[in-house]
Amino acid sequence: MNTIPITTVSTTADDAWEPFVHDGHHVGEVRWIARETRPHGPLAVGLWRIDPDAGAELPYAVAGSETIHVLEGEAELEQADGTTITLTPGVIVTLPDGFTATWRTRSPFKKLFVVA
Repeated sequence: MNTIPITTVSTTADDAWEPFVHDGHHVGEVRWIARETRPHGPLAVGLWRIDPDAGAELPYAVAGSETIHVLEGEAELEQADGTTITLTPGVIVTLPDGFTATWRTRSPFKKLFVVA
């Protein structure tokens, strides 16, 4: 039996979170679990959280394929054609590279994400 050694141990303690800045704007907070540049593309894994008061509506664009597992809260992604994806606790969604939408946060929100 092959075993995979543990290489990262993380925590969700409040002091483990850092501001998430995208295009010069502070957009919630992130807790990085893994980030690396690989020959076949980047890998990013982490937890992200936002309070609706910090930005209830913002543009959302995926660079690489992103899988989201909603841990708490409620949000929605509205695509340009009006199609809406509702994000509530327990929902898992995979978004393709280049996906764009408007993100609307309805309550304090937290997700686990993997971008690859």
